[in-house]
Amino acid sequence: MSNHDNLVVDNSFIKKTSVYSNTFFLMCHLGYLLFFLLTKSYILVFVNCGSIMVYSLLYIIIKKKMYDLYASIAGTEITAFMVTGTILTGFQTGFHLCLIGLCILAFYSGYFSMKTDKKIKPLYWGIAFLTIYVALYFICLFVEPYYELSLTVKSIFYLIHTFIVFTIVIIFLYVFIKYVNKLENKIMNESRTDKLTQIPNRMALLEYIDLLGDEKDHYILSIFDIDDFKVINDRYGHICGDYILKEMAKLVTSSNGIDFVARFGGEEFIIIARLNKEFPEVVNDIDNIRKSIDEYNFEFNNIKIHSTVTIGVSKYEYGISVNDWIEMADKKLYDGKKSGKNKTVA
Repeated sequence: MSNHDNLVVDNSFIKKTSVYSNTFFLMCHLGYLLFFLLTKSYILVFVNCGSIMVYSLLYIIIKKKMYDLYASIAGTEITAFMVTGTILTGFQTGFHLCLIGLCILAFYSGYFSMKTDKKIKPLYWGIAFLTIYVALYFICLFVEPYYELSLTVKSIFYLIHTFIVFTIVIIFLYVFIKYVNKLENKIMNESRTDKLTQIPNRMALLEYIDLLGDEKDHYILSIFDIDDFKVINDRYGHICGDYILKEMAKLVTSSNGIDFVARFGGEEFIIIARLNKEFPEVVNDIDNIRKSIDEYNFEFNNIKIHSTVTIGVSKYEYGISVNDWIEMADKKLYDGKKSGKNKTVA
């Protein structure tokens, strides 16, 4: 996957998360509006209406993919709203608890902003939220709240804010872990895939053979090398050489009787095939791959190119290492090269 594709994936993920979070915040404020009306906290009703307008307009920011601006505006609005709510209703209503949830959002946004030019500094935001939290505590110690709410109403508000904070923490940590797991799997797959031919690479091959365990004696290993590949590169250029490698990979992977194929390095490929019939018959199947390559019409920039391969085949011998097994096939390949190329030697 190219860097452009990675960026598309990230942007899609960030956009989806931004839309869901914005909707969640908007729904919270609609709920707040109901509670403020019921408690006759009219100043907070007007403040809350302003917040609803902000989140309604933030959909436009999200649509324009200005995610850093969205995070900054949303963070500022939540902070201002929670500060106002705490001062007007007191510390016991729990408005200040949402500052804890904001720390999670700050670090979440900070991680994804590292992929852009405008980086969000989550540590600075975290320190700011902690400072505001402590400041609110001392303000509420010395300043009476504007609205004297009943203990029941305060308890309800506190439970609501506890629920909101836990919801933010759980959802954003879940989403972040899911994204990281997806990213790890992608990196694992890419590290085991040859970038040019998009087939397994040497690392994937060695892991596959290791997974065979004691069953290795039921398989054969074949290594093939493109004949006179340097000549092709010198005559037609390396882009043409890349084309030949990719076509070879397609031809081999589409062949019958193949359990695993990998690019071993350069112009060498390794094929693993199960011995589900007599050894000479399996060797014949491998030779049919060589014949299909010999008969294939490679065409690059309207130039027809004839390319062949030489294949060395070896059975697994009990007790030998994987490197020895590959070396045995490589010696057969070398014998084929010395005796004329374009042949299968077992």
